[in-house]
Parts: sequence; structure tokens; C-alpha cells
Amino acid sequence: MNIFSARKIALSVSALTLLAAASTVSADETPSMYLSSSKLKVVEQVSPDYPRFADMAGVDGYVVLEFTVAADGSVVTPAVTEASSGHFTQSALNAISRWQFEPVMDNGVAVPVRSNMKFSFVPRMN
Repeated sequence: MNIFSARKIALSVSALTLLAAASTVSADETPSMYLSSSKLKVVEQVSPDYPRFADMAGVDGYVVLEFTVAADGSVVTPAVTEASSGHFTQSALNAISRWQFEPVMDNGVAVPVRSNMKFSFVPRMN
């Protein structure tokens, strides 16, 4: 049994609304226009590493991250907005930083969007 089948890490995109920038806003600026969350499509996703000590102790938890998807689809400025404990935050931040999305288009121009994601960590069943 490989390590991925030994434990379950659930990922869920929150139903919260995405913020999208107007076409004149750069990826470094705060997005200002709202778009439906259905606009984001994952191209590449990386599961967070389950901290070994938390897994061995049977500790579960979650981390909610807020981040910007830049016009090129990369993730920038990830930040923790909520967490059950600090045990999982770095793992979640490392994972979301490696995600890639299809660029969101607004009137034919790729724009940055704000989004959030909840990573749930569930220890393996013995």
C-alpha cells in the first residue's frame, strides 16, 4: 500500500466567491471585480504532505488559505485565513504555491483572481 492510499487528504474548493481584476490590473495588485468560482480550472495540483508527527499521533485538522491566481495561472500571495492548529499550515502553503490554474479570461484578457481553498487533513486508519 503506498503512502497516498494509506491516508486521506481531502481537498475542497470553497464555494466562496472569487474576486477578479479588471484587465488593466496587474497580478501584483488586489483584484477588484467579482467572478463566479466556476471560472477556476486546475491544471496541476499538489497534495500537501501530511506531517509525520501528526499522522503518527492521529491528529486531524484543516487549513483555509486565501490566494491570488495570477494572470498566467500561477498562485501568488497565499495566506492562512483559518486553521484548526498550526501543525498543518506550512504543508498547505507549500502545496498551494505549486498549483497551476488555467488563466481566467475577461473580455479576452487574462486577469488575476482571488480565491480560497480548504485543505482537510485526516489521519490514516489503522
